[in-house]
Amino acid sequence: MASQLPEIIGLVGPIRAGKTTITKHLVDRYGYSLASNSEVLRKILSDVGVDQSRDNLGSLGNSIFSIFGNDLIARYRVENLHLGRIVVDGIRYSEELARYRDVPGFRLLGVQASVDRRFERAIMDSEECKDRELTRGKFDELVYSRSELDVPELLSKADRIIYNNGDMDRLWLEVDQAIQSWIA
Repeated sequence: MASQLPEIIGLVGPIRAGKTTITKHLVDRYGYSLASNSEVLRKILSDVGVDQSRDNLGSLGNSIFSIFGNDLIARYRVENLHLGRIVVDGIRYSEELARYRDVPGFRLLGVQASVDRRFERAIMDSEECKDRELTRGKFDELVYSRSELDVPELLSKADRIIYNNGDMDRLWLEVDQAIQSWIA
């Protein structure tokens, strides 16, 4: 089975839809390596002693991508596929998707959840730096941030979409069904 798994699985969906949770499942169950753009940005902020707030992550990402292109991290990852299969936790830009689509065996998994459910998750996980001062108004405005603007279009290009409004067992079932359909 392992030789038939996609080389890269990209996840796309709005904030707090469940992309990171699904990523952990793919890492644990199928042996993928995590490839998180936000973790790259977090590491940079941490290394230079800057707070890892959502605003700072957004500003850093906007700066880097506006200078070097929205597909900068994707280009790096595609060049390093010899290191093994990866799951990209959060594809955000059309250019990034185009770069990954050049790889045979790439699959894009869309993740959706209701706005109310996503906000509940953000509040429940508020101990994470990026969401500690999040209000519903601020949460609703996040759809206008640069990293969120392409998400609806990218979701329309997903190979499969999972609706993550239920329990974890249902989520794992849907993820496993997606994987099985891709290796059949």
